[in-house]
Amino acid sequence: MSTTRSSNATRVPPRVWAFYAAALALLLLFFALIAQFAKVGKSKEEFKVPDDVQAARELLTQKFTGPQYFQIGEEKGLLPYPCISVTDARSQMDRIIKERKLTPEVAIQINKLIEKLTVPEPSRMVGVDHVNILQLNLALDKLR
Repeated sequence: MSTTRSSNATRVPPRVWAFYAAALALLLLFFALIAQFAKVGKSKEEFKVPDDVQAARELLTQKFTGPQYFQIGEEKGLLPYPCISVTDARSQMDRIIKERKLTPEVAIQINKLIEKLTVPEPSRMVGVDHVNILQLNLALDKLR
């Protein structure tokens, strides 16, 4: 008794191969679509909504432009944003007083305001005292 199989029993019909090929093509298409949607989802995650403080700073900075407001000078990189040195603030006072046509009494108030809003350097040994220009410009508008 021989246990040989016939060659027809082990052969896969062409219709089955076609079915397997079609199923493989559909799986590849499915995974390609999933990969495409994953890319789209990642691009949405990359868009960051600014926090409230940053948005408020940008809006205030845009509002306080022009010669009637204190501006950041050349020492922009040395101080924390949005700050200027006390010396720079006092040097801009004459321009602001002239632009706003303020009286000498208001000029004294601005000087006191600069002193009040002055923040010392954290190390107290290295660096200069600075003033936040957004706070200074907001207070300047209230003096009107």
